[in-house]
Amino acid sequence: MKWKVTLGLLSALIILAVLGTAVYQVTIAEAKDREQSVAEQAEARLKKELKPTDIRFESVFNGKRQYVVFTMKQGGQAMRAFVPKKGTIETRPVADGIAIKTVIADHPELGDIVSSKYGFEDRAVIEIVSKTTTGYDYSYYTYQEGSFIKRLRIK
Repeated sequence: MKWKVTLGLLSALIILAVLGTAVYQVTIAEAKDREQSVAEQAEARLKKELKPTDIRFESVFNGKRQYVVFTMKQGGQAMRAFVPKKGTIETRPVADGIAIKTVIADHPELGDIVSSKYGFEDRAVIEIVSKTTTGYDYSYYTYQEGSFIKRLRIK
């Protein structure tokens, strides 16, 4: 009798592990694969059009349009490139924009930071996502000065 209970519990555990793996593959892993594919296409486009050196992927930004953000060197100068799927690649000198850590230090009310990245909406922005007790806050700041633009609260 004990071996039947043990076998049943092991079977249930294996089924849960398989289902958990399947759910992960369908959701998180698939999204990461899509993001990786978008980043690879953007990097190929960046190399073809601007021919930079020392390219480093930063993030994918999903604003009104999707941009992939890279840090690179071009002509010996450190630049940040914002690469859309279609349209013009925009670049900014890295030293020209405010650092995300400076914005976070200047705004202690942001709380528990989930993610932070550079991107574009209608202009260069810094997006900081923080976890609140009831949901998430998406805060947007200007890339040049770090001044507050807007906050979106998702509950």
